[in-house]
Amino acid sequence: MSDNNKLFSIILGALLGLSALLSLLFAFDVVSEGLLITWCYALIGIAVVATLGFSLLGMATNPKKAKSALIGVVVLVVICAVSYVMSSDEVHSNIDGEILADAGTSQLSEGGLIAFYILGAVAIGSIVFAEVSKMFK
Repeated sequence: MSDNNKLFSIILGALLGLSALLSLLFAFDVVSEGLLITWCYALIGIAVVATLGFSLLGMATNPKKAKSALIGVVVLVVICAVSYVMSSDEVHSNIDGEILADAGTSQLSEGGLIAFYILGAVAIGSIVFAEVSKMFK
């Protein structure tokens, strides 16, 4: 396992060094912001692939924990689906008649807001429940 940690440290150092170099080159106007944005996308992609890979590896090695994790994912998908169904597909326009959001965009953004409100209420409720239940123990 030590070899893996050393490899990960080397990869992390290389990515950090390259990011610092690109930042300096951008500060001295050697590279454009397009390259910097592309690098950020690449870093996000690496993070997503690493997260999904290690999550799937962890689920494969411990199926009992995978069951509880999959239940959480299913609950999240159900909340998102319910939020999408609850949202309206009203077309929004400004006073000049320009369309600001078409039906699909409006429904997706409103569904996202509803899901955010539901998840926020669940988070606050679980915090309150945890604190109140500690008082009675």
